[in-house]
Amino acid sequence: MREKRASSLRHWEIAAILEKDIKNGLYPVGGQLPTEERLCELFEASRHSVREALGYLSNIGLITRKPRAGSQVIAASATPQLVQSVGSIQQLLNYPGETSRVIISTKYVTADHQLANLLKCAPGESWFHIQSLRYPKGSSMPICLTDIYILPIYAGVIKHKKHDLIPVADQIFEMYGESSDTTQIDIVATILSSAEASQLKVKKGSPALTVTRRYTNKSGKVFGVGNSVHPAERYTYSFYFKRDELSKTPHK
Repeated sequence: MREKRASSLRHWEIAAILEKDIKNGLYPVGGQLPTEERLCELFEASRHSVREALGYLSNIGLITRKPRAGSQVIAASATPQLVQSVGSIQQLLNYPGETSRVIISTKYVTADHQLANLLKCAPGESWFHIQSLRYPKGSSMPICLTDIYILPIYAGVIKHKKHDLIPVADQIFEMYGESSDTTQIDIVATILSSAEASQLKVKKGSPALTVTRRYTNKSGKVFGVGNSVHPAERYTYSFYFKRDELSKTPHK
C-alpha cells in the first residue's frame, strides 16, 4: 500500500499519481482503489479533491465508481481519444474503419413531440429504433452511444452481414435502393444524462459532443436519423480543407 504523502496535493496531481500506480500494477485490474476516506489520508487532501481525481480516472476509462461499492480498476491504461480527420463529405458522414457498433436494443417506436422534432416528422409517426454503442478496435470502452431511427420498411438492415461495421444509410441503399439526396449534420455541445452516462461509463453531467445526421431522399422525406453522443474526452473532429487558389486575373 502506498505511503502517506508529505504534503497536500491538488486533484490533478492525485489523479496523475493514481494513474501511474494503476499502470504500474500497484492497483491491478479487477481490484479496488482505497476508499475516498483513505485516499484523503494518504494524500492529505480534501474529499472534494479526491472525488475530482476519481472522476477524472473514471472519465478516461481506468476505473468505475458505484455507490457503496467503491472504485474498481477496469483498465491499466487510459482509453485513447479517437480523432476523426475530416477532409471530405464522405469522411464527415462515416466513422473511421477501426471502430465497430454493438447493438443494445431494437424496437418500433411512435414519435412524440420531442422525438418528432429530432426526426423532423409529424408526431405519431412510426419509426424503427436501433440503440448501440460504438467501440474503437481492441477497446472495451465505448466512444459513443448512438440512437438510430429509420422508417419501419427498412428495419431489415439489422440482418445486414456488415451491420456492425458500415453506416446504416449505406445498408439501406444496398438492401432497398434508397439513397440520401441530402444530409444535414448538427454538432452540438451537450451534457450527459444519467442514462447516457451509465451506458458510456462516465459521470452524470459530464460534457459531451452530440452529432446528429439526418438523411433525406429525393422526395424530401427524412428516412434515417443517427444521433451519437460522445464523452468530450473520447472524441475529436479534426477538419482539414485546402483553400482554392484565387484567380490571378484582375477584376475589372
